[in-house]
Amino acid sequence: MAGQVYSVSTLGGNWTAPYLTQKLRSISQPMFRLRQFLDVHEAIGKGRGDTWLFNKRGNVATQGGTLVETNTIPETNFVTNQGTGAITEYGNSVPFTSKLQTLGQFEIEPQTEGSLRDDMVKVLESAAGAQFVLTDFVAVTVNTASVAITTNGTATATATANLSGSNVRSIVDFMKKKLIPKYDGRNYICVASVTALSGMHSDTGAGGWVDVSKYTDSFAKNIFAGEVGEYYMTRFVEETGYLSNAIGASSLYGQALFFGSDNVYEAVAVPEEIRVKNSMDFGRDLGLAWYALLGFKLVWSFSTDSEQHIVFVTSA
Repeated sequence: MAGQVYSVSTLGGNWTAPYLTQKLRSISQPMFRLRQFLDVHEAIGKGRGDTWLFNKRGNVATQGGTLVETNTIPETNFVTNQGTGAITEYGNSVPFTSKLQTLGQFEIEPQTEGSLRDDMVKVLESAAGAQFVLTDFVAVTVNTASVAITTNGTATATATANLSGSNVRSIVDFMKKKLIPKYDGRNYICVASVTALSGMHSDTGAGGWVDVSKYTDSFAKNIFAGEVGEYYMTRFVEETGYLSNAIGASSLYGQALFFGSDNVYEAVAVPEEIRVKNSMDFGRDLGLAWYALLGFKLVWSFSTDSEQHIVFVTSA
């Protein structure tokens, strides 16, 4: 038909403007859960270089015992090993123009800050996670009934199952035998990927599982972010950011981390913050950034300290 039509801009389309909804949608974000468990947060501050040292005291070389009245008390010594960490700069920025800030329907600064905070969490949590997985203790769920554990940082078997009640008991028993201190004095922590944790949810034989909704003691007042339940002296936390859901045979299984207290060290010179860009070009060139000056370091090394507080569940 002849005449004015919406589909042709010069014949009517220009008479309308696209409707922009009042809601600005955001892409969903993964849940990172590891950094909340770092034991040591030391403010190193400025003017102290980019390296920090921390000492780790060992046991006495010779154990004491009974004494003979006329003999002197035996003498021994102990070794102090020293760990080293490095302070590193982290950051990212998003520039924007004053024209966009002035004419845009949505306020650009809060949306930019939200995106930068999401990025900040991903970067710093991943940096912490990279230290957790450097542990010497590596466990592989060979099947739902057995776990292969090595103490040299290398997985030597292929996972063919996700975590089961039997697997968890084997890992926790190993941790207790290695004298790993419990995180809260009563329980260890397991941070697990969705796939790894699904094995526990589907294990009908894992009697004793307590869903987080049924906590009745002090746990209910101090629930960790992402905590889903407790089983066999272990509190379970689900995370969807750093740990893989695709390891083992046919990439069908998931990673997890079991740990006690004193696991990964965090040292801070400048805590993470949002910074505003100094305007350029007479106020036309604007922007925001996040910035941090800090570092993460695995505390114990089994090869040098005969001590380690983390078990990484993965696959060859």
